Amino acid sequence: MSRKKKISLAIVCMVILFSLLGVSHLNKMAKIGVGYMVKVTCSEVFLAEREIDAIMASDFSDIDPLMQHVRLKLDKSQNTLKGSLFGLGKSIGIYRDGLGCTLDIGDGVNDVSIQDVDYIQHTYNKNLNLTVQTELLKFFNSKNNPNTFVSRGALVIQNGQLIAEHYADGFNQNSRQQSWSMSKGFTQALIGMAVKDGLLHLEDNELMPAWKAPDPRAEITLGHLLHMASGLEFREDYLDPFSHVDQMLFNQSDMGEYAASQALIDRPGSTSIYSSGSTNIISKLLRNTLDKNSISYHDYPNQKLFGKLGMSSAVFEVDASGSFIGSSYIYATLRDFAKFGQLYLQNGLWNNEQLLPIGWVDYTRTPANHSDGKYGSHWSVNASQKNFPDLPTDVIALGGNDGQYIIVIPDKNAVIVRLGIMREPANFENDLYPVVKAIYQAL
Repeated sequence: MSRKKKISLAIVCMVILFSLLGVSHLNKMAKIGVGYMVKVTCSEVFLAEREIDAIMASDFSDIDPLMQHVRLKLDKSQNTLKGSLFGLGKSIGIYRDGLGCTLDIGDGVNDVSIQDVDYIQHTYNKNLNLTVQTELLKFFNSKNNPNTFVSRGALVIQNGQLIAEHYADGFNQNSRQQSWSMSKGFTQALIGMAVKDGLLHLEDNELMPAWKAPDPRAEITLGHLLHMASGLEFREDYLDPFSHVDQMLFNQSDMGEYAASQALIDRPGSTSIYSSGSTNIISKLLRNTLDKNSISYHDYPNQKLFGKLGMSSAVFEVDASGSFIGSSYIYATLRDFAKFGQLYLQNGLWNNEQLLPIGWVDYTRTPANHSDGKYGSHWSVNASQKNFPDLPTDVIALGGNDGQYIIVIPDKNAVIVRLGIMREPANFENDLYPVVKAIYQAL
């Protein structure tokens, strides 16, 4: 179909939708799609330092045909990116150094200051294992449409050495890439550090200002939130623009407050259901706790985690209220993401300093009740061997949208990182796991 015909068809569809749904409803729908494109493109331009044409050509394929008609306007002099779809869903992304890109949904963006820290240098010795390298390269040999499965980078660390690494054209060891939900594990680590310092406890309840008895949400504990077992209503459906997760990420200034405002529909601890809302509540809880103790929330990740590990590329992005979007948005290089996996491989010990509480990693890999042995404390676990068949039960992993993975394999003293794009018909079982398994067998 020609470009003119595609545009004409899209306009006809919009006219029909205008008639059926009305402008206000359509604007709410468009705001999610436009917000998604603006947020991703803004971060890819300013943090990943990619050209906007390359982003548009690859990052939004096979999501929704209407996304081809979103109009973006980049202003590098003002560090902004604006977008709209046929005049609807207007969104603006604002870039700030050290904080990444934030969506301004119309309420403005809170000023945030962040201090520079000294990063303890950590570089990997490279000791190439040709057998492992051969298997790792299979991440880059997709049989599917190249726009539905593209590995942009992958590496393997074993015994503290870099034994395999490869990047797609346009990416290299210095390229920042997106975490998506792998960031949940980083949020969990920061909570662990607060627990270690006695600022928080897993049994704490009445966690948010509105969650006071007799409100039934007062029974929700920090442990419930870490195990995705709060009982709060939260629908994690990215295909529905009115789902909680889409509204939270692309139409809320304060994501933690939005998630915390949802009704209790199950008894806390009775079931474990994946919820990005839980993570952003935790991030808001951490902010409230640190503020109460006169500790800088915005400096906390750099001082307590990134600086200690030497993750100098890492940027933890914030929402318009200034809270870290703990569920979804960290940018870093693959080598820096690997350091975080290495921290858990070493049971929280780094440079002879115990960064995480003793036993925190064991707690992490213990499956949540009613999770079918697949999910622990904000990490995927393998207790039932349903996440990683044929791999040991002590394997833990962080996964994110589009097939981002950090996989920690204790019995091989190894960490695997893979970042890129993965959309239907590609999937984990057919496109990623066979390579992971082959790498494991080659270690």
